[in-house]
Amino acid sequence: MLRTLCLVIVLAGSGAAWAQSGPPHSAAEERACRGDAHRFCKEVLHDEFQVASCLQEHREHVSRACRAVMESH
Repeated sequence: MLRTLCLVIVLAGSGAAWAQSGPPHSAAEERACRGDAHRFCKEVLHDEFQVASCLQEHREHVSRACRAVMESH
């Protein structure tokens, strides 16, 4: 879950915040969920915790790639 939350920081467009936080993730993981975050969670992109929660709420509808990233973390 912590890795998912850290991933969301990048999804929200806050690269500087990501650089200062948690374990590294791959560019592929970032790309896997970016579109889903913008599609399902655009109203909360300013808050990485809300984005993580939103993606979890929509996990049945996110792309296979994003679901795989969420399940792996």
